[in-house]
Amino acid sequence: MPRWPGLSRMPVGKPRMAAALVLVATVSLSATLSGCGVSIVASGPTTRVSQSAGAGAASSSASASPSAIPPSGMTPTGTPAPQRMAAQWKTYVDQGKSVSFELPSDWTTALVAGTSGSLQVVEVRDAAGTKMATLTTGGGGLGGACGPDTQRPYTVLASVPLGIPTFSKDPAAVDPRFVYRLIQGANSFFASYGIADHPAGADGMACLFYNTVTTAKLGLVSFGDVVQLRSDPEGTPGTRAFASIADAQAYMQTAEYQNIQRMITSVKLLS
Repeated sequence: MPRWPGLSRMPVGKPRMAAALVLVATVSLSATLSGCGVSIVASGPTTRVSQSAGAGAASSSASASPSAIPPSGMTPTGTPAPQRMAAQWKTYVDQGKSVSFELPSDWTTALVAGTSGSLQVVEVRDAAGTKMATLTTGGGGLGGACGPDTQRPYTVLASVPLGIPTFSKDPAAVDPRFVYRLIQGANSFFASYGIADHPAGADGMACLFYNTVTTAKLGLVSFGDVVQLRSDPEGTPGTRAFASIADAQAYMQTAEYQNIQRMITSVKLLS
C-alpha cells in the first residue's frame, strides 16, 4: 500500500465504536504572544452547521485573557454572529465511488497530478482559487517522533463527531471527528482543521498531531488543510497563524470557516 513520503506504517485493526469522546483540552496560553473521473451533483440550500455539544466552540470573554477556555457552545462576548454559509451546495464523489462530500457550488475539486492507483489526492479550492482542503485516500502509514523539549501547549477549539468508524488498533484512538486545533508557536498561534481519530497529546502538550482516520478499505484517509501539524515555532506550512486565541475563535464565525466545517463534516465512506 502506498505511503506518504517519509512516514512509517500504522497498523489496521477492528473498528472502534467506543463511547463518544470530545477532544477538548484546556490549556493556559498567553494572549500577548507576538476533476478527473469524478461525479459532481448539485444540491439545494442547507442550514448552517452548528457548534453544538461536541462541536467544542470554545471561547472566552472579549475583556478577559483567552488563556482560559470555557465550556463548549459559548460565544465570546463582542464576537460578531457567524456569517452565512454558501446557499448552494454540490456533492463530490471520487473516481472509485468510495468517498463523497459536499462543497459550495462555486468551489472546485481537482485530482493532484502524479497521484494514481490506490493513493488519491484531491484538492478543494474556493471560487477565488485558494486551496481550502485536501482529501487524501489510500495512504499506507504515518510516522514522526519528537522529544520532550519540542512539546508545546495546544487546545481544541472545535470537535464534531463524524458518522464513520475507526479501524485503528491504537488503544488511544477515539471515534472519528472533525477538529479545529491550535498550537502555540514562537510569536503566533497556529491552527489546523481536519478529520482525526486520535487526540493531539497528553496534558495539553503536543509536538505533532495528524488530521487522519484509519479506515478498513481506503487505508489512512486525510481531509483537512494539512496531514500533519508540528510544533515548529514558526508554524507548519499550509496552516493559518493567529496573534491570539481570540483571533482563532473569531475565524470560526467567518463564512469561510463555516463552509469548511460543513464540507469536511459531510464526508462519507461509500464502500
